[in-house]
Amino acid sequence: MVIAINIETGLWNRIIEHFVGKGWAVTYKYDNYDAGIDSDFVILEKEGEEILFGWDNWFEGEIQCNPNLLNELEEIMNIKFQHGEPTNLKPGVIELHRKWKGENRWNRTNS
Repeated sequence: MVIAINIETGLWNRIIEHFVGKGWAVTYKYDNYDAGIDSDFVILEKEGEEILFGWDNWFEGEIQCNPNLLNELEEIMNIKFQHGEPTNLKPGVIELHRKWKGENRWNRTNS
């Protein structure tokens, strides 16, 4: 898995929309009172593959997925992602959202 960082908010949202339009399912969406204002987190899944999207108002968006998928996305969007140390997709943050996904907390997509 690779992580792209510092993705401008509008582009981050368009990328999620792109994948949903290509048949990826939103299996988790953070939906607490501050979602989309201070922070956000989305999990997309398709055919056993997963893409994680993390965002906050200070560091912008991040995407974690397999390298081939990220390369394909770079070609489609005609951009080159920056790679580096994540803020919103640190292991502890991912673990917390996976726990909430299992509890169906903040996960309005499956309700």
